[in-house]
Amino acid sequence: MRGTKMLPVTAAAFLLALTTACGGGDGSDSDTDAASGTPEPEMTADSDQEPAAENETEEESAPEQDSALALGESSGPVPYVVEHSDGERWEATVEVTVDRVELGENAALEGHFDAEDVEGLRPAAVYITLAHVSGDDLTYNYAGTNLRLRTAEGESSTEIAMIGNLPFEGRCSDDVGSPQEELPAGAVIEKCKTVLVPEDSDPAEVEIYMGPSYFRSDPANLIWNLA
Repeated sequence: MRGTKMLPVTAAAFLLALTTACGGGDGSDSDTDAASGTPEPEMTADSDQEPAAENETEEESAPEQDSALALGESSGPVPYVVEHSDGERWEATVEVTVDRVELGENAALEGHFDAEDVEGLRPAAVYITLAHVSGDDLTYNYAGTNLRLRTAEGESSTEIAMIGNLPFEGRCSDDVGSPQEELPAGAVIEKCKTVLVPEDSDPAEVEIYMGPSYFRSDPANLIWNLA
């Protein structure tokens, strides 16, 4: 598996992002990767991985899993726990379903990113249904959005570092829930994350880390087969 690095937006895109509503900052990882610009609550995360700094590399591999879920199949009840640095703790049970992955074109990225950063890449929007089965109400919930989209060759998606939603075709639609949206017990919402994937290879699987903070590879991660 290749290392990762930051994928910045252009200065023009950064200024445009500042004028949009913050929240729903979409992205995922790849040969290149970056942390989303969406703010997160301060917490002592279950994750041991911090967001990658620019040009910082890391090694990661997909977790072992006996059987992957099919696209549209629910994970069933899984725990979601958030421990804040102030000692507050949220414990909930949720269900996650990867509904679909919509692919865009490389040309749509023109003017929003430096051309050399997105050469050979295209946007992919990963749509997810998240159901809060029971437990504490969740504020700033990131359940289901800490994900990697991988190709059959094992390449991981590229994380987009941005503030707000850049208006390029192929990204998540504006009518899906923000990662910052509150999720009370009993609620069901649609979420989405935009990432970049290689143009010359189709996505093969979605891997989701159910920790509260940054993505990390873990044997307990959930995997959906897109074939």
